[in-house]
Amino acid sequence: MSIKINILNASEKFNHVLDVLESKTLSSLSDIQNYVTLPKLDIVISPCSEEYKTKSGIMGCVTTPYLIDIMLDTDRKDIIDVINDELPAVIAHEIHHAVRANSGIEDKTLFQVLIAEGLACHFETKFNGNKLPLFFDEIKQHEWRELYNKMESQFNEMNFDYPLYFGGEDETIFPNRAGYWVGFNVVSEYIEKNGGCAATLVNTSADSIAAI
Repeated sequence: MSIKINILNASEKFNHVLDVLESKTLSSLSDIQNYVTLPKLDIVISPCSEEYKTKSGIMGCVTTPYLIDIMLDTDRKDIIDVINDELPAVIAHEIHHAVRANSGIEDKTLFQVLIAEGLACHFETKFNGNKLPLFFDEIKQHEWRELYNKMESQFNEMNFDYPLYFGGEDETIFPNRAGYWVGFNVVSEYIEKNGGCAATLVNTSADSIAAI
């Protein structure tokens, strides 16, 4: 396997779940490589501090094209469930980003990032029982086309405010996770019209995915 798994456990916070964490990470990567070619990179899994705790108990990011960071809330009583139910989807989401980054796909403008996140969210549903990501629970009540129209004038901006569009920095302007929700639905519409899936579109530029 081209990926090295690094579980940071000097704190011993993973002691009670270490075996299942290692096993689930390996099995997730094995499943994912049936859809995309795994890039050469490191995955670092660590316990999260208070400021990084999320509703789902897990968060991930592609720190560089060669590194995925995943943080788990080890204080949760349901940490085993988080590992079994959420970890595969988070790994899949971040792997999708890493594959694009390693393929030289540019995801710099707001529109490009919307599409990249939309594709990654679609890809993760292959590994969570085809359910919407948990962080869509609140945003799905919003009409995504209205959010799209509100963002459209900024689509070509490279120096956009990421927390505003994706992190709920000012919910009087955009609700939390708005960018993910818009991107997911743009990709859904594209796939419905043109076929394919997040796996087959992994190396497709955002500019090739038609806007509404």
